[in-house]
Amino acid sequence: MEFNRDVVLTSVFMALEGAFAYSAFLPSIMTIGTFVDSEEKVKMIRQGEVVGTAFLIGLSFTVAGVTHSPLPAIMGLGAGALAILVYEYALRGAPIYQDEKVD
Repeated sequence: MEFNRDVVLTSVFMALEGAFAYSAFLPSIMTIGTFVDSEEKVKMIRQGEVVGTAFLIGLSFTVAGVTHSPLPAIMGLGAGALAILVYEYALRGAPIYQDEKVD
């Protein structure tokens, strides 16, 4: 499969957008690690992940259609998957999932 430079450059930008698409719908990982202390807040994080993923899928396939190449979708969705892993890792460290420590 051969790609021209414009498609590769556009795909790199899709990967960047894939990494940052979730920030429009979710708080930072520091905020998650500090303030997510209830099931309701976990539910809101999951909703943000779903909306961010739907946005990224739509954008990735739109750009892939415009460029007539699968590369933007592959790179955008790959970066999005990495972003989800980062958010899930942050959730594991959230206060709701930490054992209460008694001093």
